[in-house]
Amino acid sequence: MADIQVSAFTALLEAVALSGLQGTLRFSAAALLPQFLAYFIVQYALIKLYRLAIFPHFVSPLRHIPGPKDGHILIGQMKNLLSENTPVGRFVKWGNDYPNQPFIRYFDFANKEMLMVNTPEAHKELLQTYCYDFVKPAILFRYVGDVIGRGLVFAEGATHKKQRRILLGIFSVPNLKRILPVIQDKAAEVTGLIESQLGEDGKGFIEVVGTYSRATIDVVGLTVLGVNLGNLVSTDPKMNFLKYYERVFEPGYLGAFIMALNLAIPGVRKFIPLDANTSHIRATQEIRSMILGVVRQRIHDTGGVSEMLSLPGGSADLLSLLIEERKNLALKNSEDVMPEEEIVNQMLTFLAAGHETTAASMSWSLYALATAPAEIQDKLRAEVMEMLANRPSSNPTWGDIEGMHYLRNFCHEVLRLYCPATLTYREAASDLTLCGTFIPKGTNVIFVPAVVNRSKAVWGADADEFNPDRWDNLQGEAAGPYAFESFSSGPRFCIGKHFAVMEYKSLLIEAVSKFRFGTSPQLEALGGKMPELQNPGIALRARGGIRVGVERI
Repeated sequence: MADIQVSAFTALLEAVALSGLQGTLRFSAAALLPQFLAYFIVQYALIKLYRLAIFPHFVSPLRHIPGPKDGHILIGQMKNLLSENTPVGRFVKWGNDYPNQPFIRYFDFANKEMLMVNTPEAHKELLQTYCYDFVKPAILFRYVGDVIGRGLVFAEGATHKKQRRILLGIFSVPNLKRILPVIQDKAAEVTGLIESQLGEDGKGFIEVVGTYSRATIDVVGLTVLGVNLGNLVSTDPKMNFLKYYERVFEPGYLGAFIMALNLAIPGVRKFIPLDANTSHIRATQEIRSMILGVVRQRIHDTGGVSEMLSLPGGSADLLSLLIEERKNLALKNSEDVMPEEEIVNQMLTFLAAGHETTAASMSWSLYALATAPAEIQDKLRAEVMEMLANRPSSNPTWGDIEGMHYLRNFCHEVLRLYCPATLTYREAASDLTLCGTFIPKGTNVIFVPAVVNRSKAVWGADADEFNPDRWDNLQGEAAGPYAFESFSSGPRFCIGKHFAVMEYKSLLIEAVSKFRFGTSPQLEALGGKMPELQNPGIALRARGGIRVGVERI
């Protein structure tokens, strides 16, 4: 848009100046229009030629940063990135190609320069040291904004700190301990759902992505909205969030292409009349509408906050806590009162991120159990059964779960190798120097957790192998705080990290204590390769799901 404005303004000046030089200065549209259009076309073409072919290679202060050279002059690395079987594979390759470079430069659509953060030290600089010197760019909102809303993820500076302080309540350890039974009840419901799909011999195959999406949407429905959605026990839930989230997170090939196109060309999505696009738009609108309805009903509930507490032990769902805080601030006539729209955006963020992260983690856990050496599953189950034997008549406590060493190793390895979050973006708010690299204001930086999570320079030659035992002997950079970025780091690390891990571990304990997982015809047909993934994808999700073999213990 800026190039169009500059070209138009310059062309108008040139047209007027030429008319004056010719002694025929006339300010009528009919007289100036032909010259204006001719100058505009030439001016715009020259600007684009400069941006495409001259600036990035001969002028840009980033031109000395190494990176891939196989891009297209018009679409950069876009084709290469989209042709991968995974949304993160190409980034991981670049990281391993340039293991010692803090940043890697590549070209996006129209040869736009992008920097990929690579080494642990560069992650520290971006996520910790200069955290608030980077902002969330418009491209990030085009990527996930219609799904997660303009909540905590997009808040900046003092606003981010204020929102984070308000939201910390539900994610405190005491509150998580109180809602643990809710998660465990839902985990038991998953067992019933899986049992219903097994034969009389206790064996069968289940599709794990859909199964655990139903479980986690029910958990976050209760803990975030205070509503029991009932997806695990009914095919006709009261609010069908799951149906609409499935459209968003698994858009199909055409939907994925439209997502990529919308990243490259701002605003193009609203002009595409294809069903793959309109169904996405309708889904995000329906999700927002349902959340708005719940928020408005709760805000105007004359019964007060005390009647909204729906969880055990006197704990409140996130929505109740936000409304309570809103009322307290209103009584103080504070300017920090969270408006209705902001509450809706926070609900969008935690509902989408809360259910998809854990559903993906469980899906990849069962995939790992089905494909990794059998001793890994045996070792995990042995630890789980030993812990449960000490609690024959009650569910595991927070302390029980935290004390399970191999469970911790296993979950860390799943999150390292199959990080649910694919990527996010930052934009330099001012001129900065990170790790000796000058980054001018306005530069877009892409943060891909898988890059450092699967770096061979950090994790060794077996970085792409599933090995939970590696966590018992971390050495070098792998032992540092910036080698494992599945939940990010610094002041903007995932606020729901402990909630997500607790939910994940609880579901996994229930699963391995009741069932043995093995391969399936789908996995055998892949010959050891990973299933095809959604690309581009907001989360690391297998296209069409993952089927694994299940046997009742």
